[in-house]
Amino acid sequence: MTAILRLKTEQLAKIRGWTGLTTDTALAEAMGIDAGNLSRVLRGKQQPGPKFIAALVTALKADLEDLFEVVDDGAAEDVA
Repeated sequence: MTAILRLKTEQLAKIRGWTGLTTDTALAEAMGIDAGNLSRVLRGKQQPGPKFIAALVTALKADLEDLFEVVDDGAAEDVA
């Protein structure tokens, strides 16, 4: 099993509403990252790295567990 972090998109939307960072531009600015990078992660085209995760949690004043969950990426099991 290969585990990945998955963004809890429904929870993210709620927290963004509470913080007023409702546009991707505003959230990217608060995170100190490029809006294109944010967009790729939100669309599932790119896995978030440690700096992205830390910036998102910090910008939204949220706990890591509020925004991410560890899941199996569905890849075939390694053959030993």
